[in-house]
Amino acid sequence: MLVTPMLTYIMPPKTVVGMMLPLLFSTDIFSLFHYWKRWDRQNIVRLIPGSVLGIIIGSFILNDISDVHLKKVIGGIACLFAALSFFRSHLIEKNTVQPGQVWADSGVRFQVWHGVVAGILTGIFSTLAHIGGLVVTMYLLPQRLSNQAFVGTTTALYFLINLVKIPFYIQLRLFIYDGLIENIALLPYIALGVIVGVYLNTRFSKELFSGIILFFVFATGVHLLFG
Repeated sequence: MLVTPMLTYIMPPKTVVGMMLPLLFSTDIFSLFHYWKRWDRQNIVRLIPGSVLGIIIGSFILNDISDVHLKKVIGGIACLFAALSFFRSHLIEKNTVQPGQVWADSGVRFQVWHGVVAGILTGIFSTLAHIGGLVVTMYLLPQRLSNQAFVGTTTALYFLINLVKIPFYIQLRLFIYDGLIENIALLPYIALGVIVGVYLNTRFSKELFSGIILFFVFATGVHLLFG
């Protein structure tokens, strides 16, 4: 959630968006193996059609929007992501269920159209800034899925959404040779970032660690939006 806004400081936004997709998709593949068939099928069926529509809408926006305006859009989405994530922690505490339980009786049962709307927003946010996970999380948490079902569902959704985005990005010519070279060059830094993140995560509480990350996401978003 932090990488796309941060890289926008030093690279054209469309270059960043195109460069990030292969990295994210490779991560999705590894994650999907671990959570294979642990997803909630009903949510995937409800969210994917709207997500595809959102990807189409987002692709039209990407085709026409300038780098200057895209930078501000990414900044705005980052600010929204950070602001809503502060409220997400309260939902997590209220909606935790025991392992093995998929649908809790007291969980919110959304209508089909709720899933379509959430899917459209997810597709648009994901296409423009790779920050569609916030909408998915806010949609799934009130349903009180088990931890395994929740993570498995988000993993499957991210994989499918990023897979669908690939041909649209190819059509928009967002995959460029220089971007692929930069992907390879960034791999050591990504590994270093993971190591640093794990280290910091063991030294700080989950709440403090998340708060620090969200602060930087929000600050970066504000700078992109008004800078």
